Amino acid sequence: MGIEEKKILNILNLSLADNLSALYKIIDFCTLPSKVFTLSKQDFSKLNLKSSTIDNFLNKISKYNPDKEWKNLENTGVQMITIDEKNYPPLLKEIYQPPISLYIKGKLLENETYLSVVGTRIPSDYGKLVVETLISELANSNLTIVSGMAKGIDSLAHKAALENSARTIAVLGSGLDMIYPRENKTLAKSIENQGALISEFPLGTKPKRENFPQRNRIIAGMSIGTLVVEAKEKSGSLITAGLALNEGREIFAVPGSIFSKTSEGTNNLIKDGSAHVVTCAADILSVFDLAVGEKIKKEIKGENEEENLILRSISEEVKTPEEIIKETNLETSIVISNLILMEVKGKIKKIGSKYKINN
Repeated sequence: MGIEEKKILNILNLSLADNLSALYKIIDFCTLPSKVFTLSKQDFSKLNLKSSTIDNFLNKISKYNPDKEWKNLENTGVQMITIDEKNYPPLLKEIYQPPISLYIKGKLLENETYLSVVGTRIPSDYGKLVVETLISELANSNLTIVSGMAKGIDSLAHKAALENSARTIAVLGSGLDMIYPRENKTLAKSIENQGALISEFPLGTKPKRENFPQRNRIIAGMSIGTLVVEAKEKSGSLITAGLALNEGREIFAVPGSIFSKTSEGTNNLIKDGSAHVVTCAADILSVFDLAVGEKIKKEIKGENEEENLILRSISEEVKTPEEIIKETNLETSIVISNLILMEVKGKIKKIGSKYKINN
């Protein structure tokens, strides 16, 4: 699709951001976006759309200047790609009603392989550790981590990918100039620099509730599989998993405590046979015949004997200060002060109430 057609398609998106089914009907009828300007109201009546929808659309489209709106994209550093372009995610083309176009900040690569990671907005310490551990293990597998940049598991998945120098893609339920949640603006910039922010919605689209199921179909549709880490029995994460199942994609779930509400959804996915059980990255990679990349760990040495004892204590698994004190036989005050200093220096990292080596 040429630049002029893209400009008109952007106008169609602006006019129909809240009515995807109408957008598909109009595009299919016109075959080329530019033909929309040649249609009469009588032509639109053939599309089986409500009269109010047609009136609203014609009113909106008459107010937009294609060149001006395209300039707005350029000024905000947003690219627009269409379904016929090489860097459009190939698997996304295969879903029911794929996005006709995507708005991008950052870069999508040709032949990139995506794995989506979703979960609760209020993860437990266990869930946080699971995300960090699995994505650390997946970092050398050439999989790009996809999520929705929501609070909780989504944001943790993006951050873990960034920390492990893996590419990551955030799919937004708003325009790319409407970062949501607002506190993720810094994270969004980091994702843009090490992957991409993408959206089906044009600039100016607010993050309305009804946008997110539509967003979720992109997360599921562009990925070879979806990993669910902690989800309640009824949650948006299970909607994403359901969409992935409908498209014939693989579902993975991390088992959790039978007493935890946030593990009900994941445990049920495993119990009903919808998902593969995941306890390590190899459980995911083996399904796609991918090898686990060897993680090269930095050798971190302490600056004194106390630091070395603490590092040895947490070299294989995360531990609480109490567990470190018990294992090292160091005084409480010495352990606490060293933990604080080592965290500031970046040698260790705190996850919930526990500490791990920051590789």
